[in-house]
Amino acid sequence: MKKVLVTGGTQGVGLETVKLLLEQGYEVHITYRKSAGKAEELMQENPGRVFAHKLDQGNLEEIEKADFLAEHEWYGVIFNAALGSGTVKEYAEQGDPLKAANDIAMMTVNALGPLWIYKKIQPVIEAKTDKTKLVFISSVGGGIACFPKFTLSDGMSKCAVAYLAKQIAAENTHTPIDVFCVSPGAIETPMFYSSTLKGMSPEERKAFDEAQSKKRLIQPEEIANLLTYLLRDESTILHGGNIDATMGLGTRPGIQTEAGLEHN
Repeated sequence: MKKVLVTGGTQGVGLETVKLLLEQGYEVHITYRKSAGKAEELMQENPGRVFAHKLDQGNLEEIEKADFLAEHEWYGVIFNAALGSGTVKEYAEQGDPLKAANDIAMMTVNALGPLWIYKKIQPVIEAKTDKTKLVFISSVGGGIACFPKFTLSDGMSKCAVAYLAKQIAAENTHTPIDVFCVSPGAIETPMFYSSTLKGMSPEERKAFDEAQSKKRLIQPEEIANLLTYLLRDESTILHGGNIDATMGLGTRPGIQTEAGLEHN
């Protein structure tokens, strides 16, 4: 049974991806930081198919001690775990006037975390002779386009992820390792709710949705479908690509300014 690792697999896009992977017959390993209850529930519902590992990917020491990362010949790794401009406030220590703790947390978790995890699994996947699929998740903000008032460290961290994927892809043009980056637009997830949707009245939410590309938010299962497609054999032709999964926002980023919206 092929083994796939999904970081941050207990909610949002990660959870929907786990569900699809199980339907498709994979053995799924997930990481989580605080959602121990959901992680345990997934394991109980899928004995011998789901394995959960507590891991703070912003903590280098934890990653270095995470032996499970180097113990499995991963068929696929989906680098999904990340912080947003809303969830970073819970993760970081507060109190400094420049919000440096927020910036450090954003860069550490979103950019350094995937790098450190990749370095941990690199010897294992490079020793394999069959396919490995690495899927990094960036964002339209930083990965593809720029938006007024976008949180600077958020965009910087997502830009770094897109670069990391491209660099690893460049180093594996003659190996069985396929590397992709996916840059989604606004997805209706708990993270996006925390950063943007929270506090909106029904009227404000309706206006917000109608101002988006295709007049709606992307659903987590739509991105999950794309991520699981990239694990298929035929996805090799997309090796090295930064896939714009924004329903047009990446092509027309000014739509946010046109509507008078702040994209966080």
